[in-house]
Amino acid sequence: ALDIKSIKIQGASNIEKEAIKIILKYIKKKENIKETQIIELKENINLLINQRPNEPKLRNALNYILYKANMYKYENNNKKLINDIEKYETKIEEYNIKVCEIASNLIQDGTQILTHCHSSLVEKTLKIAYDKKIDFQVITTETRPRYQGRITAKNLCDYGINTTQIVDSAVGHFLKKCDYFLTGSDVIFSDGTIMNKVGTYPISIMANYFKTPHIIITTTNCCELNSLKNIKEEIEERDSNEIWNEKERPKNLKIKNPAFDIIPNELIDKIITERGVYSPESLYAWVNNLK
Repeated sequence: ALDIKSIKIQGASNIEKEAIKIILKYIKKKENIKETQIIELKENINLLINQRPNEPKLRNALNYILYKANMYKYENNNKKLINDIEKYETKIEEYNIKVCEIASNLIQDGTQILTHCHSSLVEKTLKIAYDKKIDFQVITTETRPRYQGRITAKNLCDYGINTTQIVDSAVGHFLKKCDYFLTGSDVIFSDGTIMNKVGTYPISIMANYFKTPHIIITTTNCCELNSLKNIKEEIEERDSNEIWNEKERPKNLKIKNPAFDIIPNELIDKIITERGVYSPESLYAWVNNLK
């Protein structure tokens, strides 16, 4: 749980996988899940959810496990529950591979791509394109203050992909030469608005100015179902020491360190999911059918 909180494990898909692994390990230690264990399981699930409150993939997966635990609480053992969770893990991985295969069709010889932060789905998409022997270039931002863009850059370089890293403030200079701005998403709201790593919003505005399509690569379990009920999503505020150590900075200095940006749907060209390619408007129609 601390690895999720500290962003040692980061990216919506990786956080989801790690949380499922933690809960599955807990369940396997129990002979069965009865009423008293359900209460304890719910407490553990809430603890994990609260580590990263802006992660609906995490929330949706763990709520699914809780739903299944309640379904099987009268069973003599946990075999059915464990089996269902493991099937869910497999299904998630299938979704992730499928969306990346769809998204990789965007990339052609000579394509230049800008990406921000570290999205495992964007990374996988680029690797699939590389495996097709496509000759393309990637520009990654550092993504301050935690430099998650370095994860993207290192992983792509290790794979052999032509990659350049830039400081965040140099985006405008390079973006105008790019064919796509590719990002993942931490949250998809019911109107097609996206929440993603802080810094995504200003880059998306610049992409719109340069007529560089901002493409989201994500899965539908990233949808924030609470937004169908008009429940407001509060943006996580990270530790100010990530920006400037408390011992070194002026005592009267105020620091704001939001973890995420909200990107309006009008700035987004396409949202690619395991179910296909959507405009924000068409995704809105699909999500609202979940009511």
